[in-house]
Amino acid sequence: MIKSFQRQLAQGARRAAWATAGTLMLVVGLAFLTSAAWMVLSALRDAQFAALVIGCVYVGFGGVAVAIGMVSNRVPDPQPLPRPAGPDDTLERMAAAFFTGFQSAKDFRR
Repeated sequence: MIKSFQRQLAQGARRAAWATAGTLMLVVGLAFLTSAAWMVLSALRDAQFAALVIGCVYVGFGGVAVAIGMVSNRVPDPQPLPRPAGPDDTLERMAAAFFTGFQSAKDFRR
């Protein structure tokens, strides 16, 4: 059990190291692309236009990232099954079926 935990921990650390290295390279690449975009846009118009375009692009991507982060991927908690009704409890069985369907529709909308 301890070996399995150590292996999972080492695998997680390896994934984290690769993710960190990849993120660092993406940030450096983004910095170079931003400076290249600044040079091109300031050559086409002026520095104020370049700042406006690059700022709008970053704000747009940031807004999309925040919107994606706000979406919940939470799996709803399983609802306990209602207790079985007796053979002559027709009204109780109908009410249980109604509420089960109602809860299923509510969970489907999430």
